[in-house]
Amino acid sequence: MRAFLAAGRKAAGSAFLALALMLTALPARAETLRLGYESWVAPGPFFIALEKGWFDEEGVSVELVNIEDVRIRASALGTGEVDAITANIDEAVLHLAAGGELKFVFAIAESSGGDGLIANHEIEGTAGLRGKTVAVQPGTSRQFYLNTLLRETGLSETDITTVAKAPGEAGLAFERGEVDAAVTWQPWLARTALMEHGRVLTDTSRQPGLLVSMVIARGEVLEKRRDEFQALYRAWLRAIAWARKNPNDSAKLIATGIGRWLRDDDVVKEMREGIAWYDGPMNESFFGTAAKPGPLAGTITGAIDIWSGFGKLQTSAKPNELIGRTVIAGK
Repeated sequence: MRAFLAAGRKAAGSAFLALALMLTALPARAETLRLGYESWVAPGPFFIALEKGWFDEEGVSVELVNIEDVRIRASALGTGEVDAITANIDEAVLHLAAGGELKFVFAIAESSGGDGLIANHEIEGTAGLRGKTVAVQPGTSRQFYLNTLLRETGLSETDITTVAKAPGEAGLAFERGEVDAAVTWQPWLARTALMEHGRVLTDTSRQPGLLVSMVIARGEVLEKRRDEFQALYRAWLRAIAWARKNPNDSAKLIATGIGRWLRDDDVVKEMREGIAWYDGPMNESFFGTAAKPGPLAGTITGAIDIWSGFGKLQTSAKPNELIGRTVIAGK
């Protein structure tokens, strides 16, 4: 009997050792990369990659976390609740730049005609806004956009009267004749063409590289999980390449994935016309190199200058300190 038990223990021990060796040989499961996003078409291709299984194929586990308010997304990034977020460059600079801990990883999309400035017919250009009333949402990319346009003509917000309005409300206020001009987005830009008193002074198709949505991470997280961020980027590139070839099917996947006010794929198609998704060559050109920076550095500089001018930003970080080029370089 003792011999039987001893043989059993020996067999069990051998089986346990074999199982342990087998588990040791298996690749370690990567920790999930949590990406905070807003309900907008810019991050839509991430849902295509998720549905198609391209994150898994590229070797990264990704969880897409909906956080609408950019300030809350920024806070979640700072506390480690998420590993990365999507946000416009100026938003990131405003909410995250202190200490230079922020890193821009790669660009996903830019507003290309989706946002703009509308005004009464007698206002022929941005310089004509002097002394006028302009509806704009403070502390957002719309205010950054307006001030970038004003600076190009030697003006500032002190030369106009601003009325705090969200983009849709700004368009409505302009339609009602309550303001002389407004910073708004689609469909209000298109509707302005039907108004007797209105015109589109400019839109973001004429300011490429200005309102650009990025994937953003803390520097230490990017360094530690560089391989996973590179896998995320590869999956992104696959998703937008597929979306360009399959506009109808991609709109359906984005609508299903994001839901909320974008749950209709026709709405996704309409909104998609006002943006441009960034592929590999676009990212490489936008980022440039440390020796020869691309337009990204200039947009960061403009954001630092404008938000500092409003007393909303206190940072000594330089643009190159905020740019992480390792992912798009594949290093």
